Amino acid sequence: MKDNRSVNRILTILDLISKHEEGLTLGQIYRMLDLPKATVYDFLQTLYKADAIYYKDPRIKNYVIGSRMFAIGSVYTKNSNFIEAAQYDLKDFANRNGRTVFITKRINDKIVYVFKYQPGNSKIVTPEEIGSVSRDFEHGPIGQCYATFDKKVQNPQLPAFDKIRSDRYTISSLDDTSHICTIAAPVWNFENRVCGVIVASDLANGGTGREEIAQEFLRIAERISRKLGYLGDFRD
Repeated sequence: MKDNRSVNRILTILDLISKHEEGLTLGQIYRMLDLPKATVYDFLQTLYKADAIYYKDPRIKNYVIGSRMFAIGSVYTKNSNFIEAAQYDLKDFANRNGRTVFITKRINDKIVYVFKYQPGNSKIVTPEEIGSVSRDFEHGPIGQCYATFDKKVQNPQLPAFDKIRSDRYTISSLDDTSHICTIAAPVWNFENRVCGVIVASDLANGGTGREEIAQEFLRIAERISRKLGYLGDFRD
C-alpha cells in the first residue's frame, strides 16, 4: 500500500513540534523540514482548529502540542496491554516499599512516561508526570537501561554497559547528588524485543537494602515480560 504523503507530513510536523517545549513558529517549521511554506501553513491551521496544537505565545505564534494530542495519549494509557499487564504488580510493589513507580516507552529518540503511581507512603515528590519526556540515554538509570537492552538505541560504549547487562537492571549511583534512588528494569514482549522500561524511585538510603529491592523489582519486570508473551531467556 502506498504511503499517504499528507499524513506522513502531518506526523512529521507533530513530531518536530513535540521536541521543542518552547514552541516553533511557522517559519521555523517549514525551514527545518524543507517543505513549502503554504503547505505547512495549511497543515498547521488544520491542526490548530482541531486543538492538536496551540500557541504557547499568541504574540509570536509559536506552536506547541495541544490538548487533543494529550487526550489521544490518555486513551493509549487506558488501552495499553503493557500498562494493563504491569500496573497490578507495580502498584503492589509501590505500596509495600513506599516507592513511586513509572512505566516508560521509547518513541524514536525520546523516553516517554506513560504511567505513574505514587503511593501514600512515598517520601518524595517527583517532577515526572504522564507525558514527561527525556532524551538522556547516557547518564540516568532509565536511559542507560534502554541503551543497554534496546537494540535500536544500544550503546556498548556506556561505561557500565557490561555490568548492566549482567545485573539486568540499572540503579542510581551512590554518588548521585540528587538523593533519589532510581531503579530501572527492561520489559520484553512476544516479539523478543524491549517494549519499555519500568522504574521505581525513592529517597536514597545510604545503600541499605539496594540489592534486595532491585532483585525484587527485576522479578517483577520478568513477570510482566512473561505476561506480554516473552518466551526467551532473560540471560541472553
